[in-house]
Amino acid sequence: MSAEETRHGGRLPDVPSASGAPERSGTTGQAENLAPLVRRPAYDAFLPWLREVFTGPLFDVSGDVGEGRHALTHRRLRHVNDHLGRDAELWRHRDRLFAVLEWAVLADPPLFYALFIHHCQTVGLIRSLSRGDGGPEDELRNLVSGRAVGALLTTEPGHGNSNNAIRTEAVYDPVRHEFVLRTPGPAAAKFSSTVAGPGVPQTAVVSARLVAGGRDRGLGFFAVPISDGHGPRAGVRITPRPLAAALPTAGGTVVFDGVRVPFRNWLRDGASLFAEQEDDDPPAPSASPADRLRMATVILPAWEAATVALAAVARASTAIAVRHAHRHRTTGRHAAGLPLIAHRNQQLVLFASLAGAYILSFVARTMTAPAQPEPTAGGLRTAYLLKIAATRLAERIVMRTRTACGVHGFLEENRFLSYQVLVHSFHSTAADSQVMLLEAAHSLVQGADYTPPAPPPPGGTSRDLSDPDTWTRLAEARERALHRELTTALREAEESGRSAFDAWNDHIDLAQELAEAHTATTLLALVRRQLDSPECEDVRALLRDLCGLYVLEELGEHAGRYLTEGLLLPDEVRGLRERVHRICARLAPHALDLVEGLRVPHEVVRAPAVSVRPDAHSDARAEAGGDAPEDAPGQDLPDPAGPPGAGHPAPPPSGTTTAPTPT
Repeated sequence: MSAEETRHGGRLPDVPSASGAPERSGTTGQAENLAPLVRRPAYDAFLPWLREVFTGPLFDVSGDVGEGRHALTHRRLRHVNDHLGRDAELWRHRDRLFAVLEWAVLADPPLFYALFIHHCQTVGLIRSLSRGDGGPEDELRNLVSGRAVGALLTTEPGHGNSNNAIRTEAVYDPVRHEFVLRTPGPAAAKFSSTVAGPGVPQTAVVSARLVAGGRDRGLGFFAVPISDGHGPRAGVRITPRPLAAALPTAGGTVVFDGVRVPFRNWLRDGASLFAEQEDDDPPAPSASPADRLRMATVILPAWEAATVALAAVARASTAIAVRHAHRHRTTGRHAAGLPLIAHRNQQLVLFASLAGAYILSFVARTMTAPAQPEPTAGGLRTAYLLKIAATRLAERIVMRTRTACGVHGFLEENRFLSYQVLVHSFHSTAADSQVMLLEAAHSLVQGADYTPPAPPPPGGTSRDLSDPDTWTRLAEARERALHRELTTALREAEESGRSAFDAWNDHIDLAQELAEAHTATTLLALVRRQLDSPECEDVRALLRDLCGLYVLEELGEHAGRYLTEGLLLPDEVRGLRERVHRICARLAPHALDLVEGLRVPHEVVRAPAVSVRPDAHSDARAEAGGDAPEDAPGQDLPDPAGPPGAGHPAPPPSGTTTAPTPT
């Protein structure tokens, strides 16, 4: 018996094929062992409460994308906050916060954004930056009680996503001991995705240049009520912006014209971030490395919450698509009657998505530990790189699973489109991914809390691509080679007299590749810790195959680098596809177990792609010995192109839908 035959307990599993081989039905009993790897045990305690909150008629799918949709979002927000009661300040209760955000994003992505900005950014920033100062107690009380909704006003589209380019001003008035907030021009108008809901009292955290004594004292943050039940406050102008139908949030721009802000509403973060006072001026924010580290720590809860949401929509999209592929049977001339999952192109897409969904769950589980570790430069770099990796992986998963479901992928009720737009938005939400990747690369080159991976010890090294030690060796070798190449190129550019900008700009693609390689190494180390943990013992072989599928795809994407560095041989690269196919064959009987282990709350997602059996009319016809009645439940949707012979060519066989496939 071969090693591959013994890994899952005996003979190679049966796999559906175009020849009509029988499908292994049901699951293999491993879902209960998989589920604890996805979420922390505390999550289960919230399940009855979550079902009570998120499963009523208030959460029926709505097709309204106008003002009525904004009103619905805020009704849902009030509904959730009312159920939270005294625990409305979720920022202080991490386990409940992440559970609420997960169910919110599955039920209604615009509601997730409202909760995310309210609890993680508005309340969280006020609490973090006003500690020890008293701070804006009235505004905070209104936010915690739900009488006001939080908003975040930091982005100015005219100046990109950089806080260093902020032009909104908060001018200190020493006579009245308060600030005057103003927008100096159209390019400085603030943008937020949650400020244009009519009749909603809102309090925003606003970033602005702190001007005192005629001098720019750096960036400051302020808690500012911007609207009440009747509309914008005096001096505040809110202009709604056109919205994407797939993610109808109440986006708009905000302009300030002489808005007076009490001194206590300046979020000063105690005395730790500021220099001594000068004359009658307020203290000026300093910009030491310790202060920048502190500010990065403040945004950490947003990265954690983002990763929870990204993992949740990846799990849901994968579960919908895999269940759909098992339920939906093809009608094509080459494989009539077989489920979609019998086709290798579906397996390649869906099993790769299953791998990504589990890996994202490992990331989210790690980032949402009960207590945050003491922040370090390297730890925060790891956090934002994992957020970037989660965004990219979730986007790939949602796109692939949507494509694999054909027309079902475009139905709003099946959630794919709203999930995909939400995931895409996280490239810019809670710090811009491109900017942060390059910031990470710069810190790696500078050696900020970083040492390149050490070479492996002399002697023989495994070339078995199914061995996690080989995965680590290859990932570290790629990162080490890129670090050496970039640092050498920058040093030679400096020695030749090129400016620092020109040297960096000429190698910016290499810098991004280094940051991505370091991210891949970090992600792989996290996956290996999970695979090696005692709680993974009963499903370790299964998860190694699943994670191996992800690793093989990564190897294929960077095969050129591995070949040029002599880390892989041409025959090994050519053999990647066959390895992927063999893993798919082993995973096929376990696919439903893997989906069940993701613990997706389908009562919240309510996707017709899995709640209605598209092949029900075929079963009815077979049982009755004839055609099923036209109104049989779960009939296939009509082909929008019309039947063959009506001016349209015959469609290709079902189940052979073109979809992205891993190398």
